[in-house]
Amino acid sequence: MIPAHTLDQLKTLRLDGRVVALSDQATSSAAAALGFEQRLSLLVQREIDWRDDKRLTRLLKAARLKVSS
Repeated sequence: MIPAHTLDQLKTLRLDGRVVALSDQATSSAAAALGFEQRLSLLVQREIDWRDDKRLTRLLKAARLKVSS
């Protein structure tokens, strides 16, 4: 179980993708079998994916693309 204080600190640092990934890893038995470096790598990659997704969502919303029916 991850302490709530740690999750709050990650949220304060605006590392929301890492909060989700860390919570997922805490409940996954497959993640427990991985080494520290592998788990850290997964957390960093999840944060990058999270930020890319947020950026793409923001850009698509700002583009106001018209969808043809």
